[in-house]
Amino acid sequence: MLLGTGLFLLKPWPIAFVVDSILGTEPLPGWLQFEADPEGRIALIVCVALTFAIHLAVAALTACHSRVAISIGLNGLQRVRSVVFEQLQRLPLSFLREHRHGDLIQRVAWDTCSFQTMFQHGLITGVTAGLSLILMIVVMAQLNIALTLVSLASLPFMLLAIKLFGKQMAAHSAEAQEADSQLASLAQQNVAAATLIRTFNREDTETESFAAQAESARKKRFSQHARELAYLAVLGVVFGGGVAAILWMGAQQVLAGNATVGELIVFLTYLAQFYEPLNQLSNIGSTLSAASAGVNRVNEILEATTPPRGGDPAPSLASDIEFAATSFGFAPDKPVILKLDLKILAGETVALVGPSGAGKSTLLSLIQRFNEPTHGEILISGKSISSVDPIALRGRISSAPQEPVLLPGSIAHNIALGKPEASQNEIESAARAARSHGFISRLAQGYQTTVGDGSARLSVGESQRINLARLFLRESDLLLLDEPTSALDAENEAAVAESLAVLGQGKTCIFVTHRPAMLKFAKRVIVMEAGRIVADGAAEAVAEQSDFFRLLTNPAAQ
Repeated sequence: MLLGTGLFLLKPWPIAFVVDSILGTEPLPGWLQFEADPEGRIALIVCVALTFAIHLAVAALTACHSRVAISIGLNGLQRVRSVVFEQLQRLPLSFLREHRHGDLIQRVAWDTCSFQTMFQHGLITGVTAGLSLILMIVVMAQLNIALTLVSLASLPFMLLAIKLFGKQMAAHSAEAQEADSQLASLAQQNVAAATLIRTFNREDTETESFAAQAESARKKRFSQHARELAYLAVLGVVFGGGVAAILWMGAQQVLAGNATVGELIVFLTYLAQFYEPLNQLSNIGSTLSAASAGVNRVNEILEATTPPRGGDPAPSLASDIEFAATSFGFAPDKPVILKLDLKILAGETVALVGPSGAGKSTLLSLIQRFNEPTHGEILISGKSISSVDPIALRGRISSAPQEPVLLPGSIAHNIALGKPEASQNEIESAARAARSHGFISRLAQGYQTTVGDGSARLSVGESQRINLARLFLRESDLLLLDEPTSALDAENEAAVAESLAVLGQGKTCIFVTHRPAMLKFAKRVIVMEAGRIVADGAAEAVAEQSDFFRLLTNPAAQ
């Protein structure tokens, strides 16, 4: 950058020597005078060669400088994206629930580019333009102090324009990026719900909704660009006035004999170059205003509070689990669990049943510290799990969520999520226990079949059996199952239920279910309603206490 800027200042000088000395009457500089060159032809060749060499060197240095800056900017972008993604892995699930998934994707994938923009078009351009400006002012002042002062007279007007338009551009840029984020969220939600939308013939309605949001985004983006264009127009007027004033004064000085034509050419060339870094510096205002909106959106993720990492080692989960006056709600006025007192003994197999929204799945999430109690605490071996390292805690738990989830990758990779070092034989044994080996073997690539978004599609039941295979592979003290057989047919459900009963022997097992095939393996049934326990005990006793459970196990009783 330093070398390129220095050579940039030499560009007009060979032209000035040609105009003043070779074509005019001014004496040549000593280093251009040759005894065998009375007519100046050699000097002309030297000036032409220097012109080409300087332009070539400036171009090469500028290309190298830009390449380095781009490389640094892209490396920085990669680091920022990685840090933001890592932060998303650490943020509580409540944060992810409170934000649109499309919006978070927009921030990770695109808003992070604002950091690269700030570096390349903010810092690098600012330093380069500022250095060029300082050096040119020094050289211009040596040539003609009066014209230099006229050139600098445009600076206050430029700063005034930045002040007047800067805040407006930043505000409208933030609004435009938010509108684009809403557009991305709408598209993401539409793709995720494509089956539902087509089932109810909502394609045209969804298209109209998207078009309306796209129009809103267009208006906001146009409003942002309109202010940027107005800003640039004002700067163009300021620069145009400065050039006109300098051209007038310079011409008057040449006519008066106070300057040569070559000097005027050098000064006018510098003037154009002088206004270029000024223009770059003025454009930084609009660039940084737009980029700052994206940076602020990314910083909202980076500055969000994450659960503390580390803590005590996880105790053995093959021990009693106790809820002591435990309460939790996703919102202060909407409690999901109310002052729950519950003790589950080590080695018990407990079924949680109850109507939708009773708090059953939330209870499992509290044990895994996906959510933290708002009141009370949860104890394992008499120790509050709030002091236990959450990663170590989850490492001793095998769980299956209500909705089966497959990550992009092979089926073998998905089964071995909890035990990456597992052998192929171990993976296949787990799949057999989960009654999934048969359908996997029938796939063209077997266990190496790629699944996940955009890959091989499996039925919900098949996906659920792969999720269950993970449980059979991972060694753990505690099993937490949320409707583990809800998507299976009667034959597979009975077989998987028997396998789970074998898997749960000697372990504490808590599962949410509404399926009689699973209930018969429970030694204890807990019925929850509205965040409270309304019945607890053996199945026969609970049937006498709870109408819900009695109807669940004996529909004919209704």
